[in-house]
Amino acid sequence: MTLTHHAFDVRDAPGQQLIIYHAEPGSPSAEALSLLGSVHATANRANRPAG
Repeated sequence: MTLTHHAFDVRDAPGQQLIIYHAEPGSPSAEALSLLGSVHATANRANRPAG
């Protein structure tokens, strides 16, 4: 998987950064990242208590 990243300093938290990763739209990496996100979301739903 090939991803690009951007790092941003967090003004109210010196020494911390927000890092964003993304794939080129329509690329195999974008498809893989989307699949990875859907697997994670499905796992989270399965682990939530009912009700």
